[in-house]
Amino acid sequence: MTQNETTNITPETLKTEFLTPEDCEFFGAKGGFLGAKIRGETFRRVILSRALPLSKPEDYICVSDIERKELGIIEHTADFSEPQRKLIFAELSLRYYCPAIESIESVREKMGQFYFDVIIGGKKKSFTVKDISKSVRMNGSEVDITDVDANRYRITDFAAIPAKSRRKLEPYIY
Repeated sequence: MTQNETTNITPETLKTEFLTPEDCEFFGAKGGFLGAKIRGETFRRVILSRALPLSKPEDYICVSDIERKELGIIEHTADFSEPQRKLIFAELSLRYYCPAIESIESVREKMGQFYFDVIIGGKKKSFTVKDISKSVRMNGSEVDITDVDANRYRITDFAAIPAKSRRKLEPYIY
């Protein structure tokens, strides 16, 4: 859309269609893409995105066509069969890569930037955080950290990581 174009927002354009297992079926399409049959219409490629990626990663999944036109929203993935959920989460994992931090080796500050050395999948990983007050967020027992390149890292259970790691991160949790 160009700057001169206007968008007509009406109640009809804001209407959300929820997708259920009865009217939506996913399938593996040619080229490794995800396809879907929605209310009798076949889409050879659909794009999935999370409406609430941090607070409800398994609910409110937006399904769009290749032109990014919204086809509907999956309210609860738990309503779908296990094979269908596997297809949904496989597609979402390509878009939302969020490695789990096993431990924190060090957090160093230099000139307003914070340098993290962590262990992910048994391997050392380093990343930089610019605005730590906005980039480290606790959500229940989980901690999400966003680096300067907008990559996300997650501690799935803060109480379960080693005490030494917790002490290194506690001063930065808001």
